[in-house]
Amino acid sequence: MKKNAILEQNLNVLSQKDPDLARRVRESTGNGNYKIIRSKTGYPNVIIEKGFDAEALYDNSDPIGYCRQYLESLNIKYAPIVIFMGLGLGYHLDLFFKEYSKRLKTEEIVIFEENIGLFRLALELGDFRKIISHPNIHFFIGEDPEAAFPKLRTKILITGKNWIVLRSVKIIPIPGSVFQANEYYLRALKTAKDAARQVMITAGNDPFDCLVGLEHIFENLRDIFSNPGINLLSGRFKGRPGILVASGPSLNKNMHLLGDLRARALIISCDASLTPLIKNRIRPHLVTSQERTPGVELHYSCLNDFDGICFVGCPILMPEVFAAFKGKKIIVYRAYSQFDWLECEKGSLITGISVANMAFKILESLGCDPIILVGQDLAFSENGDTHVEGNVYGEISKEALLKNPTIMLEGNDGRHVRSERSWEIMKNTYEEDVEAYQGKCINATEGGVRIRGTEVMSFNEAIQKYCTEEFWPELIINEIFSDFEKKNIDVEAELKRIHTKAIETRRTVQNTIDQFLEALEEARLAEKEIIQPFIDNGSAVETERLVNIEKKFLDLSRTLNDPGDRKLYDITAHTLQPYDIWFTHELSFLKDIYTDKECLSAATVLKMKEWFAVVGHLLVCTRDVLEKTEKRLDEEVGGVRGLEGESIEHRA
Repeated sequence: MKKNAILEQNLNVLSQKDPDLARRVRESTGNGNYKIIRSKTGYPNVIIEKGFDAEALYDNSDPIGYCRQYLESLNIKYAPIVIFMGLGLGYHLDLFFKEYSKRLKTEEIVIFEENIGLFRLALELGDFRKIISHPNIHFFIGEDPEAAFPKLRTKILITGKNWIVLRSVKIIPIPGSVFQANEYYLRALKTAKDAARQVMITAGNDPFDCLVGLEHIFENLRDIFSNPGINLLSGRFKGRPGILVASGPSLNKNMHLLGDLRARALIISCDASLTPLIKNRIRPHLVTSQERTPGVELHYSCLNDFDGICFVGCPILMPEVFAAFKGKKIIVYRAYSQFDWLECEKGSLITGISVANMAFKILESLGCDPIILVGQDLAFSENGDTHVEGNVYGEISKEALLKNPTIMLEGNDGRHVRSERSWEIMKNTYEEDVEAYQGKCINATEGGVRIRGTEVMSFNEAIQKYCTEEFWPELIINEIFSDFEKKNIDVEAELKRIHTKAIETRRTVQNTIDQFLEALEEARLAEKEIIQPFIDNGSAVETERLVNIEKKFLDLSRTLNDPGDRKLYDITAHTLQPYDIWFTHELSFLKDIYTDKECLSAATVLKMKEWFAVVGHLLVCTRDVLEKTEKRLDEEVGGVRGLEGESIEHRA
């Protein structure tokens, strides 16, 4: 079969899976720094030139044997996700796919290749149709590796059960490829690490932080039931420009342009931007906060006039924040199971770690297009500033950030700017959100870090191009308050309903705690009577008892995820998620450590003993939050009785 016929067959398959990559391969004319030679076994080989050096991709005596020997030398025991740094002519990939992937339980394969001409050559020389068409094999070829970040995180690492095996990801560098483009593959490696880290970060902070949020939700019940939800505004600004005002130092240079835009754009401010805007006589339509920590209320308590400004608040905020904002309020949930427990829909968003990321998702949910970013520097200014002038926490934030290690990131003007790790995480979140966003995102920050997927232009140019028609956003916002008032929500009845549900849920949680205590005691006995003697003296392992403990673990996992009892799942899932993710990674990683079945079984049970203890403790904390809520609602709604008629203070 002729080379071009093989290429066409490969490209026909590639066109169905990745039309853009297929197009770029067809347009590729090759690289000039390599030449094809024939190996002693007849397989094609490639000599790659780099400066005055040259190196063959494979051992010319036996390329396939060389690849097999290399893969064996890596001594991989378990490889659910594999990332190849380089493709070459594809011999390593083809061999791994055919001979190793099933044994190593590989679910996903990712390939980075810097040289699209070399990729074309591989498609000319070998039949890759099965590999190309495989839904779980992904190619990132001939582009900046950083551009792979959104797809790598949202379409590969977080899909199915991939997120629970991230610690077992295997990186396979192809020596000849790394020799040719070492810097590129270091960037690809960093991109893969950043994507995996982002999965972990966005999965949740820590369980006790989640419990704090749960307690705040219960303390904010009256605000939840008394105000409309963001769902009432969903899509109401379709095709209208939305301006997101963050608090970066570049805002100083173009804040004045916001002054006459209230009729021609929906303006949302991050909490830290609000005071500087008000001082400059600029009133955004919306303002939002995200942090559940003390001090957020100071962004609002220093202000007296909230006319025309509406607070979009998530009830995980401290109740002091809702109290400090004296204007109209709209409730927005984050996508936490705790809000499902309330059975009071307000509209949920999947947001990133910063208030600016949350503001972006709010504008997206309202239908805004384009979304225009201003003040979104995510970098230090040239003189070291971190925030716009007049920010409540400006100097404090600057001092804290200056203590962190700095990093250099690509800026909007092509030069590198000084940033730090938390800002990079926010940038990565933006890039994911922009990738998923169906509209146009304009970065009119005029400085700061480059956010891939956005179109860079000056703020004045963005205004002239997109903010030309009056549509009076404030009137649209006011309509939902009128609609909500017509519903005539009985807040007291809602509080009584929550009180009853809290009692029922607390009992379910207590019953589950009892089951965890029983399982924990059984695991402790097994450790003392079976595992420790096995470790110390090599005694025989009583496998049946260990298997029974593993069964209890599975049973309790099912109990926590039982769709038939949503009360338990909804009240606990978000709290347990951060620990569960960490635990599942640790449990999965045991397969990398132990090949002996008895050792693996013993190590597994020891891990499960820890799970019984930690999850059991988190359930106790959840029960205590519910009990505290019962007591408060007993007083607030007039001594409502429990199911058996006893009041909370008389229960044992």
